[in-house]
Amino acid sequence: MMKDFKDILSFVSEEYYSGPTTYAGSDKTNVGDVSGSDLGGYADGSENPGADQGRFSQLEAGINAELAGVHVDPVTVITKARTKLNMTGLSFDINVGEIRSAASTGEEYTADLNFGGHPLGNAKDLDPSDDFARSEIDSGVTPVETTMPEAKITFYISLKGTGYSLTAKITE
Repeated sequence: MMKDFKDILSFVSEEYYSGPTTYAGSDKTNVGDVSGSDLGGYADGSENPGADQGRFSQLEAGINAELAGVHVDPVTVITKARTKLNMTGLSFDINVGEIRSAASTGEEYTADLNFGGHPLGNAKDLDPSDDFARSEIDSGVTPVETTMPEAKITFYISLKGTGYSLTAKITE
């Protein structure tokens, strides 16, 4: 018996799940509360995600969950952590040379957080590549990145056996 569209539609729910996500990352890892990588409400598409210290603490915990363990290459694990953070719109630049230098000397690697490539808060935007687009898209809405406090992410890298152990700290 052939079902028509109305029969099928009666079984389909159009409600969208807003709980912890599973297998939502491009790398097929858990990214929601289930794995301890709760990203502070930034990744749920909230119109006003806020940028309080509590949310930065959640982001930090989620990044540290990604960094857990011992890794052969610190650049790879930092890149994976950034990929996870990108789901929130937040990101940071990766300088491979500085990361490798920090790993070999036991120092830390620090980068400025940005939102969609734009610096947070009142930080000066030193990247002129998007200035034209910014001037063309004046919708009268305050850009989210200007409402957030300037912040940095610091990765602490230490040698553990034949690999590296990493932790991260977000500071305003």
